[in-house]
Amino acid sequence: MATQHDMEIEQMDVKTSFLHGDLDETIFMAQPEGFIEYGKENLVCQLRKSLYGLKQSPRQWYRRLDYFMLKINFRRCLYDCCVYYHVFQDGMIILLLLYVDDMLIACQDKSRIQDLKKMLSNEFDMKDLGAA
Repeated sequence: MATQHDMEIEQMDVKTSFLHGDLDETIFMAQPEGFIEYGKENLVCQLRKSLYGLKQSPRQWYRRLDYFMLKINFRRCLYDCCVYYHVFQDGMIILLLLYVDDMLIACQDKSRIQDLKKMLSNEFDMKDLGAA
């Protein structure tokens, strides 16, 4: 599709993506090794954010990104929930394709890609990988 419509394709990576997810349930964990407070060894930590290794982490990250994309007027593809698109008033389309914490952004107008990258970077800690 990108070739057919002569689209530019840029790549981005979300740093520590799972740490962006908020938890819906109460989860406790033992104090991490090296951070145990002496005299309070039996206390536990309550997690407020998702962590790598939790089975809830990928889902919570996806929910957080999905909320953001819908908030900035993108629509979720009916056939693939990891594809988002926005149709501008002039008919031009921008696509965002998500694979866990990696993104491809495709559009005919590179300035619109840059605008989306800026919005994403303002919301999440991102790494711009440039042209795909």
